[in-house]
Amino acid sequence: MNWYEELPDNCPPNDALVPDGKEFFRLCIGNPATSSDFYSQRKENTNRTFAGISECILRAVSLWDDENKCLQQKKYPIQKNKVLGKIELNIEDGLIKNTFKANHYSWWRSDKFDPALAIITDQ
Repeated sequence: MNWYEELPDNCPPNDALVPDGKEFFRLCIGNPATSSDFYSQRKENTNRTFAGISECILRAVSLWDDENKCLQQKKYPIQKNKVLGKIELNIEDGLIKNTFKANHYSWWRSDKFDPALAIITDQ
């Protein structure tokens, strides 16, 4: 698989899974969604130091498998004006792993994912 970003060695981890039709949510800047709506923390913050988070996780995109959990992120000022995006990830879109919280996933995005397929709502 070819990755959207350069990944460190042993990344994605061996226990990452193929999403295979699973639905996820992410807050996006606008409608339609663009590639930049699906950037990792590292791509958005190239020089920032993140204590206690592996470089592999930093190069993954944060997703939620629960719409309401995703919408709760709007309480943070940087997220408050964003809209809800829904995507269905398939085998060619990359790998996922449940991380940090019950409904939170890290997604290592492949170069095959098409952001235009995201369904945006005005929530």
